[in-house]
Amino acid sequence: MHSLRPLIALLSATAVAAPLRADAQTFEPLSTCVSSLRQELPAKVKPETFETFTRDAQDLRPVVDTATKTQPEFQLPIWDYIARRTDEQRVAQGRDIVKNEQAALASIQQRHGVDGATTVAVFGVETDYGRVRGAYPVIDATLSRACLNLQSAERKDHFFTALWLVQEGVVRVDEFKGSWAGAFGMTQFMPGTFAKYMSAADDKGRVDIIHSVPDALATTARYLRGLGWIEGVPWAVEVRVPPSVAQRWNATESEHGCLTQQSPVGKCRRVAEFAVDGVTRVDGQPLVRPNSLLGQQLEPSLNAALLMPAGAQGPAWLVTPNYQAIWRYNRADAYALAIGLLSDALRGSAPQRTPWPTDDAGLSRAEFRDLQAMLLRLGHCDVVVDGASGPKTSAAIRDEERKLGWVETGRGGQKVFIALKKSSAPEVACAAAVPASAPELAASAAASAASR
Repeated sequence: MHSLRPLIALLSATAVAAPLRADAQTFEPLSTCVSSLRQELPAKVKPETFETFTRDAQDLRPVVDTATKTQPEFQLPIWDYIARRTDEQRVAQGRDIVKNEQAALASIQQRHGVDGATTVAVFGVETDYGRVRGAYPVIDATLSRACLNLQSAERKDHFFTALWLVQEGVVRVDEFKGSWAGAFGMTQFMPGTFAKYMSAADDKGRVDIIHSVPDALATTARYLRGLGWIEGVPWAVEVRVPPSVAQRWNATESEHGCLTQQSPVGKCRRVAEFAVDGVTRVDGQPLVRPNSLLGQQLEPSLNAALLMPAGAQGPAWLVTPNYQAIWRYNRADAYALAIGLLSDALRGSAPQRTPWPTDDAGLSRAEFRDLQAMLLRLGHCDVVVDGASGPKTSAAIRDEERKLGWVETGRGGQKVFIALKKSSAPEVACAAAVPASAPELAASAAASAASR
């Protein structure tokens, strides 16, 4: 449900370190926008509801404007983004949920055709299984976002629907918190999308994606089906690609939008056509295997696209319409790839075989916490050991890079991690631990919920 971003620019992580603060941009009074929206009030929202929740609304436009420009899918190197979202901790916790919610997931798959590993992977990447959901009032966030672009019917609908959800008692206003964009719940839905796709995991009627894991997973599955999910089709297969094919057919971001078409156009082709051009599975086996062989099957006539997000020297996948459904959930290749790879790990499939083309691989969250702990011991007392990127951690890394005589990036990768582990610098005692700030804890998950 995010759709704001489209994601990857494989840039330095330093941009992610920017705090969510107002910049120099100025905005017209929020009351001016509220007056305009009042004239467009839909029949489903009572005037008294509108007045009640806009009278003292918080103006989050500076936060929304800044956060939109610092989304991690576009700023982090893809190997950092993937490493932190598919680490052992997230896999282990996800497998526990798959086991504990086995009955609900089976029912959800029967009704919506989406497997449990995929919906749980969305849950894991979106909010770390419910741990990081955001703390902004959804009504204020959707109002502010609508006021940044009053020409957007979609943004206005999310705001009006947020009012309606509270008015009708679907959600409680004191619990209606979410990302800076207004996405809420365990799998981060924008209000308008939630109202359209909400699905209870049982026959109780009321849908609760704030407290009920099965309801959140059911709503996610229903939404993915609405985005074009095809039951029984893998999201992708890792492949080997001849150089000439890689150069011509690599499709990133919006270029694989052709996967929504029944007939191949643009950079999409039939699986059989890729096979004829020498594309094989990463282990050298043919793309189309006999039905008697177990494993992920690709029909020769299936519409597919080649995805090489780090270029010809990195890993490659032949992605299917199911990948495109995941991508449309948040419109970013890094995000969709993280969901796909995490879902593979949850179902016990083989991990990615081709390494990323870097000599400075990303850190897991556990390693990142160890890095932050080392920075604390070196006297960077503002650093919070929480496993999340933030401006204080980035500033501390830049300081240590400067001492090492390195180019200052502020990025926490394997090189600086290993260098600090080997450091003989004396330990510096910090006066007291600094409590984690909401922006630093929630920046990654909140930033991914732009358009649901």
